[in-house]
Amino acid sequence: MNDFLVIVHVLSAATWIGSGVFSGFAGSRMAREGAPAALGWARVSKEAGVKVFNPAAFLTALSGILLVLVSDVYGWGDAFVTVGLIVVVMAGVIGGVVHRPDADKMITALERADYETAASLGKRAAIWGSVTIALLIVTVSVMVMKTGAG
Repeated sequence: MNDFLVIVHVLSAATWIGSGVFSGFAGSRMAREGAPAALGWARVSKEAGVKVFNPAAFLTALSGILLVLVSDVYGWGDAFVTVGLIVVVMAGVIGGVVHRPDADKMITALERADYETAASLGKRAAIWGSVTIALLIVTVSVMVMKTGAG
């Protein structure tokens, strides 16, 4: 069971991080292609939040929690577990407070040809996306090193 949970945990975290890195890469390039491409990308990004980012984050958190529950070695007091839980919560807040509402606003702005607002929202998404990816990379590092493991 532990091996299966570790595989799910690693693959879901890789999906979460990889999707974020790709989103940052592609989003800026699509914005430069003009309004139709930017609007298409905004719509795809919004859908990816629901169909890729959220499931990957959920599976990462769930598999991590289950690993602690079934493990004889790791516990809730281990620093790397605490860091993982804190980052999942932080990423959820960033997604719920920034990415989800801003995706709708960006789509509306692009549909109304309000490119200044869309550009501002795109920059905000890029900044918070970068923050999230940085937090996830730090978390992966802490997990791999098993920082604070009992």
